[in-house]
Amino acid sequence: MSEEKRWYIFTFGCGQQHANQYVRIYGTFGSARQKMFDRYGSEWSFQYTQEEWDDWERRRPPYLPIETMLEEIGEDK
Repeated sequence: MSEEKRWYIFTFGCGQQHANQYVRIYGTFGSARQKMFDRYGSEWSFQYTQEEWDDWERRRPPYLPIETMLEEIGEDK
């Protein structure tokens, strides 16, 4: 994985406390992932780059719920 800093999107699974919500975190792949574990433990599902997330948003089937942002964590947090 690249050590380039960028925005990552983390989603929660069906039945988890924050289902249908997402968290946006800035950092490297590993540092963003660690921030997510520090904040939410293992109670989340997937990690996407911002580009992957934007692509998913364009292709999302209309019957699926639209997730809302739960939190945004910048580089300084």
